[in-house]
Amino acid sequence: MLRCNIRGNERSSAGRLVANLSALGHHQFVVPETELAPEIRKTGHRMADLAVAFSALFVSLCSMGIALHHGRTMQRLVEANSRPFIQITTSGGRPVIGSGTSQALTVQISNPGAGAARVERFSILVDDKAVKDISEALLRLAGLPANSPEASTVLGPMMYSAVAPSYLKAGSDQNVLLWPRTAGNASIWDKDAEAGFSRVKFETCYCSIFDECWIENSHTFRPTAVTSCG
Repeated sequence: MLRCNIRGNERSSAGRLVANLSALGHHQFVVPETELAPEIRKTGHRMADLAVAFSALFVSLCSMGIALHHGRTMQRLVEANSRPFIQITTSGGRPVIGSGTSQALTVQISNPGAGAARVERFSILVDDKAVKDISEALLRLAGLPANSPEASTVLGPMMYSAVAPSYLKAGSDQNVLLWPRTAGNASIWDKDAEAGFSRVKFETCYCSIFDECWIENSHTFRPTAVTSCG
């Protein structure tokens, strides 16, 4: 008697379930699959398992170190391919071809480097003391007062270009000074030419596009790295 009641209850439950599914219509029910984390295979030996784990960690650290080193190398390569190199050259009064004069004292700034240079500062020093302009430098070099009112008459014609602030692209140059010898300035010109530019320094501070900065002067070949030109 008890068995009959149980079967009757089962038939009643099944009937209600079929009725409910019919009411919902034709729908597909997807049962989500449970993701199982892959089980790490173990050898059963504690030391061997630790050795495998530490080996994997060591390989990962080596890969990370190689990636960081490669990144730094690429960065240095890009910086090297964009690095300027400023040079300042002076003449000792030799004749200048095409200038129309027999002799002239000249100063030229050039950039034979690979990248453009941002020239922040250009200074003139006489006996390691800064002067305000090239006229004062030439007068002091000849032993004349720097505040002479007839300075332009004594020095004669002169071409001087302001260098800073400016950009000097790779492979280009710029004439800073062209001071020809004439009949009117022969005496002071000869004094300056005899002294040469040994007492005069032309110094510039320039930076690359990556804000790396250097100081270069006409008495040295290799520039000195600085944090900034400020």
